[in-house]
Order: sequence, then structure tokens, then C-alpha cells
Amino acid sequence: MKVLLIAVLATAIGGAGGARAEAAALLDSTGNVAARPFNDTMMLVTVSPGVVAPASIRSIYDADGHAASGLATWASGGSVLFTSVDCTSGAHIFTTSHAGVRATTQLETADGVKLYVGAIGGTRTASIRSILYASGCTAVALRQSGLLPVDTIVNLTAAYPPPLSFQ
Repeated sequence: MKVLLIAVLATAIGGAGGARAEAAALLDSTGNVAARPFNDTMMLVTVSPGVVAPASIRSIYDADGHAASGLATWASGGSVLFTSVDCTSGAHIFTTSHAGVRATTQLETADGVKLYVGAIGGTRTASIRSILYASGCTAVALRQSGLLPVDTIVNLTAAYPPPLSFQ
């Protein structure tokens, strides 16, 4: 009886400690884990096995401008620089100031919010021939430094449909 009581208490204490140590997760509208929090608005999304990249979220607002409690969506507002004249190849993004995380930018497209993930390593200078904004592709002619080539593109809206919430 004494051994059983000790086993039950150890399980209860271990279970309670394990529950408190469990990391928060950002869930999508289907209940799948979309990301893990890095800070209040930056999440770490798994973009491929063993690779995470930061993605930003923002509050969802109702018609009166009030934030919906406990709900978020993917943020957007970035741009992507291309070496092609038509925004189809040679994608590059600017570096990030967050130590240890990959450079990313998020862009709203007709297909949803896309996360452009930069390569790991040093920056480069590239001849940029077009820039992709939410409004579309704009032809330019410039040389830009401080860039990283894009490694991966993830359609966040399709992969992890909003609304998003923490659990």
C-alpha cells in the first residue's frame, strides 16, 4: 500500500511539473500546430524538417476596430527583390536583426500570405531587376547590398489557415 501511494504521488507531481513545462503552441483554424512563440508577435514556423524560420502575426479586428480576444492572423507588408525582370527568379530578401534566426519577409499575395525564408550565411550584393509588393511586380534597375537569396517559400495561409490562437 505504501509503495502504491508513493507511485501515485510521484506520478501526480511529475505530471503537474510536466504540464507546466509544456511549451505554448500557436494553432491554426484546423487545430494543427502552426508555430511556437519566439516573442509576442514573432513565431517560429517549421519550414522543413529541422528548419524553423520567424513569421509575424497580428491581431484580428472586428468591423468596429476592436481586437478579437485570443485570435490572430499572419502579418504581411514586406517586399521581395528579384534578379529577373518579372519577379519569377532570383528572389532575395534583406537580413534580420534577430540573432540566430533566419531572415524572412512576409508578403500578401492573391494566394495568401507567403513567408520568404532566406539562406543562412553572409549577405551579398545583387543586381535587382524587379520588386514584388502586395500590389504586384514593379520593374527596377539597381544594385543592392545586404541581401540573402531566398531558400524556401511557404504559403502560411494555405499551410496554417487563420484564425490562429495559442494553446
